[in-house]
Amino acid sequence: MTDLRLVPLECGWLSTAASSVVAGANGDVDLPIPSWLVVHPSGQTLLFDTGLHHDLVDGVAARYPLMARQFASRFNPADRVSARLEDVEIDPSSVDKIVFSHLHFDHCGGTALVPNAQIIVQRSEWTSGHHPKLIEHEVYNPADFDLGHDVLKVDGTHDVFGDGSVICIPTPGHTAGHQSLRVNLASGPVILTGDCVYWKEVLEEMLLPPFGFNHEMQLDSMRNLKELRDEHGCRLLYGHDASQWASLSQSPTGLI
Repeated sequence: MTDLRLVPLECGWLSTAASSVVAGANGDVDLPIPSWLVVHPSGQTLLFDTGLHHDLVDGVAARYPLMARQFASRFNPADRVSARLEDVEIDPSSVDKIVFSHLHFDHCGGTALVPNAQIIVQRSEWTSGHHPKLIEHEVYNPADFDLGHDVLKVDGTHDVFGDGSVICIPTPGHTAGHQSLRVNLASGPVILTGDCVYWKEVLEEMLLPPFGFNHEMQLDSMRNLKELRDEHGCRLLYGHDASQWASLSQSPTGLI
């Protein structure tokens, strides 16, 4: 039987003032926008997040006028999640599952390009994603993610394949229903942190964004991830860490 595989897929970049994502930070920051492909030994495939929407080839304002005040995008057709999947010889229409860390625009924009997958999302996040006031302020846009897919709304920890290999871990705070994903590779456990932790220094210094659902909840989630790293040997792959991203293999083999 083949081993579980984890393949990083680069689905564009956003740039912004660092202080807009980490309170008190200086300068500007470039943020890789990842989607993560998990290939299970059974042959089933899973995406953790789906990257940016294809409209963003024309800039953030093409789809999110309010977000364009904060973010600039660097995104071309080759960065679409469907194109990245084809690059590693996966048919986008064959993907079995999408696990969303949360439903912000840079994490679910490519969902329409993966038409047959079952979505797995925390119930509280799905509810937040349909809140009228949050939609009005472009925190969420259901047209990115509520497209007729089968949706499995979970509450808390969820064993995706039923064999302990891939597990959703609730890490709320950034949003009401944020979750991370533990992938138990043969080389050791990896946790995809999503936006619970943007990059390594954020965790080391327990830095927070200037926005979010609940900062105390996010700090608790960050502490839990740090404990999993420091005391349980889990490797953390951060949500938007340009330095870490540059070190990862984006070949079809990925991480094993």
